[in-house]
Amino acid sequence: MPTLAQIARAFPDTRVTGNPEVMVTGATHDSRQVRPGFLFAAMAGDLTDGRRFIDDAMTRGAVALLVGAGVPNNLPQIVTADVRKALGPISAACYSHPTRELALVGITGTNGKTTITYMVEAMLDEAGCRPGVMGTVAHRFKGRIWNDEHTTPEAPVIQSIVRAMVDEGASHMLMEVSSHGLALHRLKGCAFDVVAFTNLTQDHLDFHGDMEEYAAAKLLLFTDAVENNPDARAVINIDDPFSVVILERLKRPALTVSCDPSSNADIRPVDKPGYDIEGINARIHTPSGIFDLSSPLLGPHNMNNILVSMGICMQLRVDIAKAMVGLERFDAVPGRLQRVPCNRGFTVLVDYAHTPDALVSVLEALKPITAGRLICVFGCGGDRDHGKRPLMGGAVARGADVAIVTSDNPRTEDPDRIVEMILPGVDGGGQSRITQRELREASSGYVVEVDRGLAISMSLQCAAAGDTVLIAGKGHEDYQILGRSKIHFDDREHAAAAIASLERKEGDHA
Repeated sequence: MPTLAQIARAFPDTRVTGNPEVMVTGATHDSRQVRPGFLFAAMAGDLTDGRRFIDDAMTRGAVALLVGAGVPNNLPQIVTADVRKALGPISAACYSHPTRELALVGITGTNGKTTITYMVEAMLDEAGCRPGVMGTVAHRFKGRIWNDEHTTPEAPVIQSIVRAMVDEGASHMLMEVSSHGLALHRLKGCAFDVVAFTNLTQDHLDFHGDMEEYAAAKLLLFTDAVENNPDARAVINIDDPFSVVILERLKRPALTVSCDPSSNADIRPVDKPGYDIEGINARIHTPSGIFDLSSPLLGPHNMNNILVSMGICMQLRVDIAKAMVGLERFDAVPGRLQRVPCNRGFTVLVDYAHTPDALVSVLEALKPITAGRLICVFGCGGDRDHGKRPLMGGAVARGADVAIVTSDNPRTEDPDRIVEMILPGVDGGGQSRITQRELREASSGYVVEVDRGLAISMSLQCAAAGDTVLIAGKGHEDYQILGRSKIHFDDREHAAAAIASLERKEGDHA
């Protein structure tokens, strides 16, 4: 258990007031999470000032404070010029630097992070390791789940979860690293052993402002986040143009990956992979030899995820032959091209694709392996980047045969207004609006149904043998945000219920 003085040394720009020998058992920036012995970080948030909650933190047992300026209080304090920048290293010290006690992998990029963490988890399991995962779907280890709404939580949450995983026996930690987490210094204090890059396309511009700032945030994982670990290694997808910038700035060994057999990437297919509705078949060149792969995952974008996952395992120096067994057995990520059981001759898939590029990738993967029509149900989230809405409409118009434009998580925006901002992209992509009655026989066109549940039912009612129905945007989420409230809503449940309803109706007419 560290003292306040020991903790303060984790960040250079600090001074201690009060008793420096007070023992600290943990840290938090949320007064509601304070437990006896904790340090409370009085950090300014988007809506409020953490100093307002110091009294609440004291009532709950806080023994020290992290503040940006001395406050009139009897508790010992660490005073620093920038609480947010200090919070990562200070939190790491409070929990005795848990990321130094396992192999930490950070994966960043617009798309693919979740899939790769699941893949590498399966590979490490097969190779005899004990991996934990921190990411969009859940933070988990050995069946235990830690709940937090952020892909990359605030620094005290990260450090407390990793400490718990280490204490329970974790040997590796696979972390999805978001641009928010990097820009807000949440990863400070983390000791990364391997960092990986997937791709960079438009997303989160409501937070970053423009693509330059978004890219600069992603780059931090390959510069600032590994600057204190000379042994850190990287895996870079060179199919993405931003890889050139990363490789120029990277000052450590890297494995490159590419889906192009003619590239000079370290990990690449020997020849063009085979893609069909059952999965992927490929022969893969690596520095460790050539491996034959048969995977139930769908599409070229998952081929890229596979290559990055292989690169991570190689940089971790695990038994790659054993890891490949785990990769071949791996069959699904929650909400990532997840199949909904259906015996009606068509395929139903739920996917988290919620950016223009993700939709393009998924639709391009599904189109050539779909015998009939490719039907896409999609919408856009409210209170988020308005600029990507017509782009998503255009992506679906060009990639799908038939589209149903609906609501996603409207939050505090009017769902009809969000749809209105999507439609210019659909129209510009060459699709024409049709009626619900025309939908069953149409070879192209789109309809609008703002009620997402009805839109999902509509897509399945119009599907025929050989069709593929893609329900995009929410993936693993089991809620919908209306206003400031969450209601239970799971695309997979709605699709399964709609399929069951169709089967009951057929049984009634038999």
